[in-house]
Amino acid sequence: MATAVRFREEDLNEANVAEWKELVGTARCSRCGGLMVVEQCFDFLDDSGHLSFFANRCVQCGELVDPVILENRRLRLLSGLEKNERGLKNSLC
Repeated sequence: MATAVRFREEDLNEANVAEWKELVGTARCSRCGGLMVVEQCFDFLDDSGHLSFFANRCVQCGELVDPVILENRRLRLLSGLEKNERGLKNSLC
């Protein structure tokens, strides 16, 4: 048996639509441009006492981004910038 879902008119106001568009519009995958969703992940082997954490996962390509991955990417970028600066200084001397 099919049922119809009805929404109250005040639930469909512009503020709710704007909030939804903002949420969907800001979460884009850096790899493929797909939609990123928040997913709760569990790490049973973590000894820091934190059993779960939140990560962003792309529904299109599966890219997973959590705070540790973001920190590692940031450090890698900074390391690469330092190497480039050293290379420029050595070539000028």
